[in-house]
Amino acid sequence: MSALMPFVLGLAGVLVVVLFLAGYRTMRTDALDALATEDLDLLRGQQRRRAEGQSPLERLAQRQVPRLRRLLGPRRLAQLQRRIDEAGRPDGLTVDGYLQRTAWWAVLVTPLVFLLLLQGNLLMAALGLSVPVILPLSKVAGAQRRRREQIDRDLPDFLDVLAVTVMAGVNFRAALARVAERFEGALADEVTLTLQQIANGASVRQGFQDLRERSSSEPVAQFVSALLQSQELGAPLAESLRQIAEDLRRDSGQRQRQAAAKTAPRVTLVTSLVLVPGALLFVAVGMYLGADIDLGALLGST
Repeated sequence: MSALMPFVLGLAGVLVVVLFLAGYRTMRTDALDALATEDLDLLRGQQRRRAEGQSPLERLAQRQVPRLRRLLGPRRLAQLQRRIDEAGRPDGLTVDGYLQRTAWWAVLVTPLVFLLLLQGNLLMAALGLSVPVILPLSKVAGAQRRRREQIDRDLPDFLDVLAVTVMAGVNFRAALARVAERFEGALADEVTLTLQQIANGASVRQGFQDLRERSSSEPVAQFVSALLQSQELGAPLAESLRQIAEDLRRDSGQRQRQAAAKTAPRVTLVTSLVLVPGALLFVAVGMYLGADIDLGALLGST
């Protein structure tokens, strides 16, 4: 058995390299070069990948999706769907698409994990097993964070324009639609989706509650709560929108000051650990070169 071990390790290493190169080649291949530009505009994310055709590795990963759904269960699948919704469904991402990407990474790193286990490197094998979980989740989390920051940044200006439009005598829904057409980005997309839900039979309360649930933004939650209270209690809507915008700007300023306060100790730490020792080293070397000291004589060496 010990005589076959080098052969097994070598074969496993070759398999890892082949699978990695095949997966990398699949990621870099684009089969849509022959399509017209107007046809490409109609395809997004999962639809593009279905139109391109799937590689054997992707088909193998897709067959693992039902098993992953059963493993996660309804509660975790609902949480995953909420994360994807809060991220804005980047590239048309769905829960099945996310699970397929996770399975794709799992299939890709499994030979490497097996090779590390044969070598007895348990720590690196455990890190390899975490790759299929961390990489897709970090991509969704990054999109979720960027979308929330964009919504928080655009919401005060959106409310100011909306308040002016309402004061001009435009109906609230029409004003929302008109302002959403002028704005671009995640906030305008969410407002447009809310108006479409209301137009298709959902109540105003349900539509805006869905907007609050789709967004992890605290300012959006404050806006929806104030808007629903204003409609139920009959408060002046334009004045409520102005007040919400002022509150959001004040809260945003406070968050930025808190972030700056947290950044200062980090900068000080980096300066203390990197710049100060380097400066002291330069000073010591300069003093040594300038004084022309014979360290051999000081240390008593011959």
